[in-house]
Amino acid sequence: MSDNRYFKAALSDFAFDAAFGDSIRHLHNSGYTPEEISEYLDSGSLSADRIREVISRYEAVKTDSDGGYEYVKEYDSYGRASFIKKKTDNNS
Repeated sequence: MSDNRYFKAALSDFAFDAAFGDSIRHLHNSGYTPEEISEYLDSGSLSADRIREVISRYEAVKTDSDGGYEYVKEYDSYGRASFIKKKTDNNS
């Protein structure tokens, strides 16, 4: 029985990522908060907690695969945040 629950959870995560994953990651990279993303996508099944979960997994993968780079948050003239990828200085 537990294999069936595991499969259902994996299928649910896959379907959710296919439906919302790229949109959530794009809006996160554009500086939106999970609450703003939830309002922007306007879906009843999309909670801020679920969005935070997607963002935390995305950030974990992004930081693991970036060796030698960091993301610096910068703001434009309208106050919107964006992330700039810069090479880290490893001389220290």
